[in-house]
Amino acid sequence: MVPRSMAPLTYRPLREQDFAEVLAVNERAFDDLVGRELPRPTLEAAYGRYRRLLDTDPGGAWVAEREGAVAGAAFALLREGLWGLSLLVVDPPAQSAGAGRELLRLAWEHGNGARGHVILSSTDPRAMRAYARLGLDAHPCLAARGAPRVAAPPEVRAGGPADLPLTEAVDRAVRGAAHGGDIATMLDTGAELLVLPERAYAVVSGGRVRMCAAHDEESAGTILRGALARIADAGEEAEVEWLSARQQWAIRVCVEAGLRLDADEGCVFTGGDVGPFSPYLPSGAYL
Repeated sequence: MVPRSMAPLTYRPLREQDFAEVLAVNERAFDDLVGRELPRPTLEAAYGRYRRLLDTDPGGAWVAEREGAVAGAAFALLREGLWGLSLLVVDPPAQSAGAGRELLRLAWEHGNGARGHVILSSTDPRAMRAYARLGLDAHPCLAARGAPRVAAPPEVRAGGPADLPLTEAVDRAVRGAAHGGDIATMLDTGAELLVLPERAYAVVSGGRVRMCAAHDEESAGTILRGALARIADAGEEAEVEWLSARQQWAIRVCVEAGLRLDADEGCVFTGGDVGPFSPYLPSGAYL
């Protein structure tokens, strides 16, 4: 009998019944990368993300399988001509067997004809090398973490579904494509929307700034302060990710709020027409 580690890998489209195995692979892969157990997303948030992408982009949702068990997965999305890689994970025992390479190829093909491409990469050197080989530009990133000390700007308010047209207008200005229902899915699975009317928005969840975008840097700084103040009011530690060199406005706000800067975030990879991509902090799930 061939050991499971040596059995051939096969590839097929994702099915909803794969969600539990994909989540388990995701957790094992990232725990293995950093050498410790990371905070877990809620099942509601993880499954909401998977279901959203399977509904909107079935052609970009793939799994690698070995003897009937999920050994890896990739999710890619297309939004108004902008392609993004939402997830690429391989179970540690299946790594170095070509699963990541093939899953990336399948996900990349979902973006045939896309005007722009975005990938948010972990610090895994194999992943970063693979994304660079696609011809994408690398933008190394910082992260900001800690207990924020910042006053809530009075002009920032809680948002909701009625504010989605604002998010779409801002998205098209900073990245050339709206998230649309992606943000609605985030709200449905526990995230909170904050808005600076007519100018900016941010999505926060579990102490993390999941997304932040604005028409201008002054407005972006205001909405980010509002997001950090909301996190502080909840008594949570804050985490702001994907602070590339394009987002100096965000780095300044985070430093002023007393957060520490960590050079362990990975890279934003972009190619083609992705708009100015600033002032903008992308979402790991929806780019």
